[in-house]
Amino acid sequence: MPADRPLALVAHGAHGLEIAAANEAARALRVQTGAGLADTRAALPALITLPAERDRDRDDLLRLARWCGRYGPARHVDAEDGLWIDITGVGHLFLPKLATGSAAAMPHENDEAGERALLADLTARFSRLGLTARAACADTLGAAHALARFAAEGSFVIAPRGEASSVLAPLPVAALRIDIDAVRLLERLGLRRIGQLYGLPRAALERRFRALNRKDKPGAETIATVLLRLDQALGHYGEPRAPLVQIPDFTARLSFSDPLLIAASVEAALERLCSDLVGMLVEAGAGGRRFCLSLYRSDGTLGEVAVGTSTPCRDEAHIGRLLREKIAHFDAGFGIDLMTLEAHEVAPLDARQQGLDADATGEHARAAARLVDRLSGRLGTRCVMRLLPRASHIPEAAQKHAPALGMDQAKISAAFEASLPTFDGRRPPFLLDPPEPIEVLAAIPEGAPALIVWRRVRRRIVRAEGPERIAPAWWAAYVPRAPEACAGARLTRDYYFIEEASGARYWVFRAGLYDKERDGECGGDDDDPQARTPRWFMHGLMP
Repeated sequence: MPADRPLALVAHGAHGLEIAAANEAARALRVQTGAGLADTRAALPALITLPAERDRDRDDLLRLARWCGRYGPARHVDAEDGLWIDITGVGHLFLPKLATGSAAAMPHENDEAGERALLADLTARFSRLGLTARAACADTLGAAHALARFAAEGSFVIAPRGEASSVLAPLPVAALRIDIDAVRLLERLGLRRIGQLYGLPRAALERRFRALNRKDKPGAETIATVLLRLDQALGHYGEPRAPLVQIPDFTARLSFSDPLLIAASVEAALERLCSDLVGMLVEAGAGGRRFCLSLYRSDGTLGEVAVGTSTPCRDEAHIGRLLREKIAHFDAGFGIDLMTLEAHEVAPLDARQQGLDADATGEHARAAARLVDRLSGRLGTRCVMRLLPRASHIPEAAQKHAPALGMDQAKISAAFEASLPTFDGRRPPFLLDPPEPIEVLAAIPEGAPALIVWRRVRRRIVRAEGPERIAPAWWAAYVPRAPEACAGARLTRDYYFIEEASGARYWVFRAGLYDKERDGECGGDDDDPQARTPRWFMHGLMP
């Protein structure tokens, strides 16, 4: 749509549809935000309107605030149309090398030049992204908010240090972040500029508000809010700020004067970041389980790579290997200006012995954990699973799958402790899933078989132990999705350990009781006389 045509976004308000936002052409024709749509359209029939999507706008603003991490780690959205960034100690990073290394420049001059370079870079990137932005830098959040929205000209403005009062004086009182009712009351008193509030006695101002409102309490609350906003803008009263995300305690940051374009440079920077981050973890005696690498491109886009480990880790080589596999095919675009590496889910990590043979078991465990980390990074966490015990008397339901990545020893121990009362511990190390049917040629009623055929091989049984009876789960009929409702678990089972003449040992069971239980799936059709004959299955192999 051409930019010279008046366009407004409308949304539902307290009194029907109202103007939520307007472009430059509409504002030039005096289309005001908050005005009713009917009145505005009557005055300007050529106005084009579209429905406002506040939820999507809010999500986009949050994503934009996350992207602005290159300008400061603490940032968040500001109202519905802006965002704030704490750039304390960041401005000098945007100065050219000659400026930062010049001995003639004073520290405060470098700070001002760095802030100017930072804002110029910020507004230029926003412009390339197709966003019209106005930026301001000031000592307080309230002053920056007012200057960014009500300053006269330019894409950005910088308030000199300690001179917020003189810079804010010519701005309208609406710049103090007060509601429209307070603005109207101030204007009725003839107070249209912020500077007019500086020398007024506050007690007299409160009396005037009460007289205009004819109600004591609302007037007192209104003037209290106005004075609070004024004190916050001037820095007389502190204003707490909650950043968008909690700043990680362990963050390594590396910026570049010249954008990185080749993979070798990115990998070298990654190696340095890993070294810095591991140094922080070692000093704190901790390890991380999740590591996030953020790469800020010159074109304003952000690339993020996250890897996880099965145990708390501070191994520089292992962390670097996992991240290099993720960024092997990363597109640097026009170059990378900034890289950060953060450690999350940090937990205490005790020092471990590394060299003696007594630590061989621990070394094997660490090698297995590294293998799980690499496979999970390549294939995905849902493709690398481990088996955990589950409290169920049905053998097929006595185990469950869980992601191998992210399972700490406490959760594994709790799962084993919960399953201890289920079995006596004697179970084959290898189970067949599903159990394979076997043919019994010599069966002893209510006893172990003497001769079986499994996988077309006849096997003569010389020893047997059992039975161990396992009854079906009565609740499976009421909970169809329960693990105990698996096929073939609807009949009573009698399990036997059997041994053939060659010494091989098996774990078999008989499904059903003679002349007492039958199941169409296990024993055939109910009209078939053979349906009353239980069937035998091979379920496990013994070492």
